[in-house]
Amino acid sequence: MKIAALVCGRLEQDDFPGRSILPILGRPMMTYPLLAALHAQQVEATYLTTDSPLMSSIARNYGVPTIQRPPQLATASTPLDTIIHHAYQQIRAEYLGGEDLEALVVLLCNAPTVTASLIDEGIEMLVSDRTLDSVVSVTLHREHHPNYALRIGDRQLLEPMLTTQAIEETHAYFNTYEFLALRPHCFSQPSPSYYSMGCVGRRVAPLVHEGYGDIDYPWQVPAVAEWLRRHHFTELLTPYDPSDDTVAGAPIAGETFAIQVTPPKDLERRVLITTVPFGEIDPKPLQLLEAAGIDYVINPIGRKLRETELADLIGKFGILIAGTEPITATVMDQAPHLRLISRVGIGLDSVDLKAARQRNVLVSYTPDAPAPAVAELTVGMMLSLLRHISQTDRGMRNGIWQRYMGRRLAEITVGVIGVGRVGKRVIQHLQGFGCPILANDLQPDFEFGQPYQLRWVDKETIYRQADLITLHVPLTPDTHHLIDTSELALIQPQAFLINTARGPVIREQALVKALQTGKLAGAAIDVFEQEPYSGALVALENCLLTCHMGSCSRDCRSQMEIEATEEAIRFLKGEPLLGLVPETEYSLHR
Repeated sequence: MKIAALVCGRLEQDDFPGRSILPILGRPMMTYPLLAALHAQQVEATYLTTDSPLMSSIARNYGVPTIQRPPQLATASTPLDTIIHHAYQQIRAEYLGGEDLEALVVLLCNAPTVTASLIDEGIEMLVSDRTLDSVVSVTLHREHHPNYALRIGDRQLLEPMLTTQAIEETHAYFNTYEFLALRPHCFSQPSPSYYSMGCVGRRVAPLVHEGYGDIDYPWQVPAVAEWLRRHHFTELLTPYDPSDDTVAGAPIAGETFAIQVTPPKDLERRVLITTVPFGEIDPKPLQLLEAAGIDYVINPIGRKLRETELADLIGKFGILIAGTEPITATVMDQAPHLRLISRVGIGLDSVDLKAARQRNVLVSYTPDAPAPAVAELTVGMMLSLLRHISQTDRGMRNGIWQRYMGRRLAEITVGVIGVGRVGKRVIQHLQGFGCPILANDLQPDFEFGQPYQLRWVDKETIYRQADLITLHVPLTPDTHHLIDTSELALIQPQAFLINTARGPVIREQALVKALQTGKLAGAAIDVFEQEPYSGALVALENCLLTCHMGSCSRDCRSQMEIEATEEAIRFLKGEPLLGLVPETEYSLHR
């Protein structure tokens, strides 16, 4: 039986879809379907169809010839079935002497989770039933309009769902088209309208594929990278040829390249919980671990661990449910079984992401859960600073009756540096006060800012014009000591500064001097370079201090713990992780 594979791509673009040359684990995305086709046991030849010279060059390195696409088909609106039909006719004419193939396997360049074993499984389905027109990959996830919803009928063939309501009540499948195995006669007969392609025929069998499908958006990339790692792909090796994945060639006769997920070993199933307290507000996280039969240990010291303490503890654990303790390369060197760091919270400055990636340790976090609590604490700090609430309280307790003349939020200009999850909530809370807001972010969300009449400005404008400045940026090499002596010199003497982000965003010595000399009216600080904190700021009356409690509301803390625990359980069950740290964070922390 003559069977060939056709990998389909298009001219690379700066947006998605079309970024099939985007590197994932150091390889262009399109490399993965090429490798899968080249190593499928039942595929005799592999071809690429594209209008991209760069894709052609990559394929050439793997010994894969390119079917050049004419200009009239090189448009985003050209249907995939038209491209497949053109490529098939060219393959017949140029490589088969006009003869037909028994079947054509079609793969997408932006679908890196198709494996050689999946291709062989689909071909085997087609070969074993001569009455089939095609085999297509399907998923339970909604990929298309409900009109294209399908079900698996009594004859194990795909059929249309009868009503939209049925989608809610039964298993509804959708074509993903990351894998197609077609018989040539499908090109000359129309397919039923309930398929979103016109060349699959009428007797179509489903290949249920629960990978990650094709990549259409950048946020999908981390999940696909995690899937590849768990299926034994690394930056250097593939499961097809562990010695060298850069040399193309036919699969070795008699060898099977089926990919198996290695189940976690006993020590890899053990969980170390370092963040404390844990499970005290809501016991659900511990109940989840116990119900799943997972062995766990909670931080025995009962406070934030030092680097050496964590290194001593971590050796016999595979999963770390982490707080803000330093998870460095030194710590990971003492953790041979570590496979996942599930961070309780959003900050990643305590995790050496580069070291984790080098050691194939996944990192996830809970970025949304703490945002409401941090935002509300920030607004509380604003009110306390402007009305001298904490100073008055301390005076009253010492027998001092002193009434301070404060300022109202409605009469000042607030500057927000960092308009992300927390910054946006702060801005929303401030709408009831009616104060003008200056905003700064590396990627301004103009759509968000429009109803709030935000003025997007540079940071220097905020320093000079704002009466109160609040910081909501992650700690990266670019934001380390973002506020230093030169920035404080630009801020008005009557202004206030709030930091609920990360301690090292402000150089402490410069802040102490500005508060002592009256170059800054006051500050409110929740985060510090050294925690627990006992530095010079504790002696300054015009500095409001809280002990890294931005996320410490009962609901937010509970949600963070539950989400981090559920992520650990998903990992041990081999399920997709929902909170994987995005690629942008790895870039920021390099």
